Amino acid sequence: MNSIIRMNRANIFALSVMVIAGTLTACSGGKEPNVELIQDMMESPAVKAQEYNEISPAHRGMRVPPEHTVPVGFKPYRFAMDYEGAINNPNPFAGDFTPEVLITGQKYFDIHCAVCHGEKGDGKSLVAEKMALKPPTLHSDKVKNWKDGQIYHVIQMGQGIMGPYASHIPREEWRWAVVQYIRHLQKGTK
Repeated sequence: MNSIIRMNRANIFALSVMVIAGTLTACSGGKEPNVELIQDMMESPAVKAQEYNEISPAHRGMRVPPEHTVPVGFKPYRFAMDYEGAINNPNPFAGDFTPEVLITGQKYFDIHCAVCHGEKGDGKSLVAEKMALKPPTLHSDKVKNWKDGQIYHVIQMGQGIMGPYASHIPREEWRWAVVQYIRHLQKGTK
């Protein structure tokens, strides 16, 4: 009988501790506001890029980065103003027509280039039909005789009315894969 009473006392004590702990830590059910120890954690003073900011120099939220800073992982294109150097820029995938390279090249070509140059690179697309100045076919002797560095340079920097696609195809190896895919398309035509 004593062991039963002791067990009940132990259960009652454990239950009491749980009730007291639950009462002390219970939330208010959303009726009272949170206690903010560090206000900036709840209300961020961040400004959105297009937002008016009264304390910034031109009242713009978007600021110009400091001079001579480079984003992490950014590799500057050293031939931006050196067209002759760009022509001789070596293609790291030269002669590599493996499925991995061609699939990557086709993916970015289909997304960004085929809109104007056509899926086959022949300059025939719905967009090209409506353009006053038609995009060139990539199967012309002129483009076929270009070095890989010239095609890469046009993708990187743009040419004529075509703007640069470096920001659309952000990785260097993807742009070279597009060059390889263009070469693959050129081999399939006569």
